[in-house]
This record gives sequence, structure tokens and C-alpha cells, in this order.
Amino acid sequence: MSGMKARHYAPIAPLETEPLGSYTESEQREEALRDALRGVELGTYDQRMIDWAVKRFDNSALRVLVSWLERTRNAGMVSVLEVDKKRQGNPGRFAR
Repeated sequence: MSGMKARHYAPIAPLETEPLGSYTESEQREEALRDALRGVELGTYDQRMIDWAVKRFDNSALRVLVSWLERTRNAGMVSVLEVDKKRQGNPGRFAR
């Protein structure tokens, strides 16, 4: 496996048009999707759905899904950083 990263497979920005790109083999599509799901605990059915999505979604549709997952991850990171910044500015408010 070549280790296709989500950020190399799909644009990590709001999509205004269909995300186009060259044809990507199913193995690389799966790598990109799994990279977008990194850190997520997956069950047996989750694994089946990854296989299903890779087989059924065309490249553009899977690129949209990967883009959403990566942007969700980024939004969560930004939220955590904002909370941490507020906490540092007012430590008493967040004391337990």
C-alpha cells in the first residue's frame, strides 16, 4: 500500500463544485478513507461499510465524504484550541 493520505485525495476546503481528479484505484481510495477516519475506533460493521463505500462510491463522491471527515476533524481541533485559549485567559472560570 502506498499510504494515500486524505489530504492528497480530497480538497480540505468547502466544495463549490464536484471535486475532480485523476482516477484512483480502490486500494488508494480505501487508504484515503481510513486516513480520514484515523483515531476512530471501528467495529466489524464499520469495516464492512468502509468496504462498501469504496466499492460503491465513485471517486468524486468518496472525495466529498473524505473532505467532510477531514473538515470535521479540523473544526473539532479549532474548537478545542479556542476552549484552551479561553481557559488560559481565565483559569478560575474553568477550575474544578
